[in-house]
Amino acid sequence: MILKRFVVGKISTNAYIIHDKHTLDAAVIDPGDNSKLLIDYINKNNLNLNHIILTHHHYDHIGAVKDLKKQYNSDVLIHKKDLKGLKNPSINLSKQSNRNSISIDANKILSNGSVIKIGNISLEVIHTPGHTKGGICLKAKHQDIIFTGDTLFNDGIGRLDLPGGSEEDMVNTIKNIISKWDNNIHIYPGHGNGDTMKNIRLRNEDYRYIINLY
Repeated sequence: MILKRFVVGKISTNAYIIHDKHTLDAAVIDPGDNSKLLIDYINKNNLNLNHIILTHHHYDHIGAVKDLKKQYNSDVLIHKKDLKGLKNPSINLSKQSNRNSISIDANKILSNGSVIKIGNISLEVIHTPGHTKGGICLKAKHQDIIFTGDTLFNDGIGRLDLPGGSEEDMVNTIKNIISKWDNNIHIYPGHGNGDTMKNIRLRNEDYRYIINLY
């Protein structure tokens, strides 16, 4: 798997393009709002963009979706519990962000355990509510890589005070799902730098607070 990170937008959202080096099939995970940057990379590398995968519905992760779908006729994938937010500018916060309102229809619906194929790459969907009701992480099968969206960062966890946020859900996600990930798992979050679960257990104060308190 070839992985490229782009940091885009006013709040430095991570957009990832992954592709199979043999088939050149590709997916964008959370395309942010800079479609030109992504399109230039895709075209330069002769990639076949099959999927636009959204870890959740917030505006800073979805702004480039329409341009990419129009350019490549790619599938748009999101968890079923974030479908409404993807469609509704008030829920995805684009209406409040001093930008054009964003309303998107997904044409492929994800649930926990869904598997997304990108050439010979397989991504397993892990439903991780907390930041939103339909927030997901994506585990690359046979590799120690998980894309965590805004569920888990190297230095914190996703906000709980936005539409769909829930402290109860986040605590359950951290304690019952993320705490079971091996130390050698490397996370690729929606903002900031990646890190290993070993370091997160040592240094991520929000993670440690939840594990120790609840």
